[in-house]
Amino acid sequence: MNPFNLLINYVIANSRASYYNVPGNQEVTNMALLTGMISENPLLSYLIIDNKAKSEGENVSSSLTVVTPPVTHSIPELPASTSGTSQTTPKDPEKETTVPGEEAVTVKTLETFKDEITTSNKELKNKILEELSGLKEKLESFDKEKVAISDSIATIEKRLDEIVKATPNHGSQA
Repeated sequence: MNPFNLLINYVIANSRASYYNVPGNQEVTNMALLTGMISENPLLSYLIIDNKAKSEGENVSSSLTVVTPPVTHSIPELPASTSGTSQTTPKDPEKETTVPGEEAVTVKTLETFKDEITTSNKELKNKILEELSGLKEKLESFDKEKVAISDSIATIEKRLDEIVKATPNHGSQA
């Protein structure tokens, strides 16, 4: 148990508690002091304190109720602010709204992006298949040319053998 580690953990606990908006960070501070007494590893202590502060911050934020004052909007598509409950939006894939003095805004949903990605993937697949079919034809033509070249080489070798057999040995003296 190093007093310096206790002090460092206390500072870390206050920092993490304020970061995660934990009011009256007693639980986080207690956890920091315990990890300072148990562990000499500062990284492990930091991770434990951060995890505790995060969980305390989530517990506090989930128990709080959000009160928003009513707001009036000049745009007719936006409803007035309610008690904080979530409202579902209509499932229009694209909706164009205009604000006075502003340009038109296009709102796209996740389904629209998914459809665009799916269609572009299909187009790419078709394009790749077309290119591969063209390459297949080229490979077949190369194979035909290779066979023709092999036949020509065999014919030339055969003629050379015939020429060699037909000519008497001029260079050799017996």
